[in-house]
Amino acid sequence: MCDVEHNTGSPSGEAAGQPSEAECPEIRSAADAVRLAKLELEKAQKLYDEVRQQAAEQIEKVRETTVGDLIDGTLEAVRKRPAVGLSLAALAGFFLGRLFRR
Repeated sequence: MCDVEHNTGSPSGEAAGQPSEAECPEIRSAADAVRLAKLELEKAQKLYDEVRQQAAEQIEKVRETTVGDLIDGTLEAVRKRPAVGLSLAALAGFFLGRLFRR
């Protein structure tokens, strides 16, 4: 721990008996840790704001999508890759058959 006896007041406005950062490595390392935590918190806040904005945009896009848009998108995807569309249809048929089997 830092020795507080030798500091009886300083012109920098510190209270009597309080060691300065320069005199005490524990205070300096704690101050550095607080500064680093502040920077990391600011980075996290920026990232959170970006993700929140992107999520809000995606939600708005989904709300504006109609059933017709979904069907059009599906048909377009099947036209581009018919093998994938056929495979997905076969899988869906298999699972529906298993679900409704007596």
